[in-house]
Amino acid sequence: MTDHLSPLDIAFLAMEGNANPLHLGAVATFAPSTPVHPARVAAVLCERAQEIPRLRQRARTSLLGGARWVEDPGFAPEDHVFTHHVRGRDRFATLVSHLMAQPLDLARPPWELHVITGLAGGRFAVVAKLHHSLCDGMKAVGLGLQLFDASRLSIPDTPAQPAKSIIPSLREIKDTIDIASSVLMNTRPPTLNSPVLTSSTRPRRVVMSRLDLADVHRIRRAHGGTVNDVLLALVTGALRHWLSAHGSAGPESVVRALIPVNQRSRSGDAGAGNQISGFLVSLPVGEQDPAERLRNVREQMESAKAAGPDRGAGALPLLADKVPPLVHRLAAPVMGRCAPLLFDTLVTSVPLPSVPLSLDGAGLCEMYPVAPVAPGHAVGIALSVYRSSVHVCLNTNQSWMSDAQWLDGVLRREVATLQETRELVGLPR
Repeated sequence: MTDHLSPLDIAFLAMEGNANPLHLGAVATFAPSTPVHPARVAAVLCERAQEIPRLRQRARTSLLGGARWVEDPGFAPEDHVFTHHVRGRDRFATLVSHLMAQPLDLARPPWELHVITGLAGGRFAVVAKLHHSLCDGMKAVGLGLQLFDASRLSIPDTPAQPAKSIIPSLREIKDTIDIASSVLMNTRPPTLNSPVLTSSTRPRRVVMSRLDLADVHRIRRAHGGTVNDVLLALVTGALRHWLSAHGSAGPESVVRALIPVNQRSRSGDAGAGNQISGFLVSLPVGEQDPAERLRNVREQMESAKAAGPDRGAGALPLLADKVPPLVHRLAAPVMGRCAPLLFDTLVTSVPLPSVPLSLDGAGLCEMYPVAPVAPGHAVGIALSVYRSSVHVCLNTNQSWMSDAQWLDGVLRREVATLQETRELVGLPR
């Protein structure tokens, strides 16, 4: 099986760097019914990874800047699956942070799985890393499900996709110009001394927090909007608390967040690689009233959806997919540092199936997605909903987030405040 990388896939490949690795991640925890044997879990993962053609491939580049996925003749799944043992939540978080900060080896299939034992209650975790050139968040979920017990045989691997024509039509040229104009009109100089922007890259800290989905639904029913609107408002409140503590949340302050949007349903193409655009939302971190922050976020998201994902700075992925591969190769060192001109942080929501999942008989308890951090940014934010819980994960610079317990307290205060607001207007619990 051989297929070509799209220009957007090549852009992610070309912008890879030691300081800002561009891989997607996930931290999944499991509750086994019997004592876990890490070597057995690793062997199960190796066996299942061997069955997924995409995970046996690496990117081979051409002199003209293009690239295609080819079988790695030396592929051995054991080279990509590792075991670790830790004791205590702090050491677990430190190990996860260290693993996520390490770049993948692009000379071989760009993925890794790390089995971590020693968690409280006999649980274990699997940390997954998949390079962004390989997949977007939706495709990463599809690949990951094939490693689980019940789902791995129900999701066929994606067939190879034909290369796009290298001769654009007049309509495609016009669309490209329109998108480029929209992106350029939404650029602006980065805010001086903004805490959400930084030149520092390492060490990293991954911070995870879990919320009750029922609480989120209560807030949604009381205030309107969608679950994602509520989650964005909670993230806005958390950022406000942090910025206020650092004297950087004035009344008019906003944090420009890029919200990735899945494009697969539009195209009807379930192919590998990236099929994404995005919305740009100005998170109102200067607003004191949590209910007003939620209303503001909800209205912005409704307007963004009405306008579509091909306008504004959030359309940059669409523009990147229309640029010749060689341009990405040549311009990557510059373009990779332009993110602060377009947005301040990434906030992505990863959809997960609501059915029970397990690995080697151990039930899945938590699934925290980990977003990459763009050059110049201090934090990437990812959220997922799995069954009765919401999982929130911040991938930050350690200097930006020195207190790993901070997120739990702030998010719970935000939830409580929005619930109290509901009660003030007489709505039932």
